[in-house]
Amino acid sequence: MIYLNNRLRYFLGKRPVKIKNVNIYSPTIDAIDDIGEIQYNIYLAVATFNKEVVFKNLFNLSSENYEEIENEDAYELFVSIPAIRDVLKNALCFFTRENVEFDSILFAYVANNQVIIDKENYVEVSNVISELNGIVEEKNKSVKFKNKKAKELYEKREKLRVKYKKNTTDDSLGLKDILSILCNADGNGVNVFNVGQLTIYQVYEHFERLNIKEQHTRLLRVWANGYLSKDDKLPEWITKSKL
Repeated sequence: MIYLNNRLRYFLGKRPVKIKNVNIYSPTIDAIDDIGEIQYNIYLAVATFNKEVVFKNLFNLSSENYEEIENEDAYELFVSIPAIRDVLKNALCFFTRENVEFDSILFAYVANNQVIIDKENYVEVSNVISELNGIVEEKNKSVKFKNKKAKELYEKREKLRVKYKKNTTDDSLGLKDILSILCNADGNGVNVFNVGQLTIYQVYEHFERLNIKEQHTRLLRVWANGYLSKDDKLPEWITKSKL
């Protein structure tokens, strides 16, 4: 990711991030509620050009068929399919708060008669959208294989890992649960009447900080009672967050 130097702006949530000819916003919880959480997640997957999620989860494409398009350019692939092209247009409208249209001649999305996203800058735009929505991931390092058999074994293991992850996420926290936790946490001023005004980035950032502080508080009690060994250290909660 390339725009993490905007963390203060992300945190305050008062102003958008400008790229080329367009402003990109972190949506508020109220704005997400207006369109529905499912629609928001669809917009987010498409606007961040997450090919795997779009084709496997939304279009139910098999892993075998996905492998055929895995190395295709995401922008060219998305705009070549009318259904995805239209969803991407609506997603850009949502994240930019502009009336966005697709120009088939320029092969680009435009707003106010200016190109805002095309093949040249879509990665930059999608990175900022990701960060403004609390998605900060390390880029996967390319894996090199000694032979074809090693690659097949690796892919089989990855499929099992993904399958296991899907089968064990029933108890994972949803957006509603995270908001409820923030509303019930002491001393942060967040409650059910104002939580909708937070941006999604602020929600995830606050929740991450709350988790760090909660871990510190729990271990502090253990440390105070002498149950930690001399080599164990208390985790600091005054530390840099991932978001």
